[in-house]
Amino acid sequence: MRVEVMDYYGLTKPLNRAGYYETEHHSQLFKNIRGAIHEGRIIVLYGVIGSGKTVTLRRLQQQLKDENKVTVSRSQAVEKHNVKLNTLMAALFYDLSTGKKIRIPSRSEDRERELQALVKKGKRPVALFIDDAHALKDEALTGIKRLMEVIESDGGCLSVVLAGWPKLRNDLRRPKLEEIGLRTDM
Repeated sequence: MRVEVMDYYGLTKPLNRAGYYETEHHSQLFKNIRGAIHEGRIIVLYGVIGSGKTVTLRRLQQQLKDENKVTVSRSQAVEKHNVKLNTLMAALFYDLSTGKKIRIPSRSEDRERELQALVKKGKRPVALFIDDAHALKDEALTGIKRLMEVIESDGGCLSVVLAGWPKLRNDLRRPKLEEIGLRTDM
């Protein structure tokens, strides 16, 4: 069926490889998210399956990399339901470390202090992108907020961009997570 549709419309590339059409709404959305990133905020991008969250995240990450004003980090963990704060911190270490050999301290105090130093050394905001964030456990979400506070206490700036199903928005409105939800731009 896809081949017939492509032939009928004279398309030479599959739609998922055809590029990105940016509307005025997308431009404003990207502008708002970039502003929130520079302020060190938690940003939630939510929508139903297939609504374009992942494509939007990829496009935004590429724009930020091209502008070279924000360090982009992303969690590549596949099993999101098993992701803990340590996994997200490891992603930051991998993306912020400049050496070939990455050493992540095992003691939590050492790990947080070294991460503070890495963010500060970079001299620009860091944005951690987490796709499928609706699968994260409450403890990971709470830990993200605390990690952002630790980074900020030493003069650094860490923003977290969460993308997921509407369940994520609903979870952040629950009393148990309202401390995070009230600090979140959706």
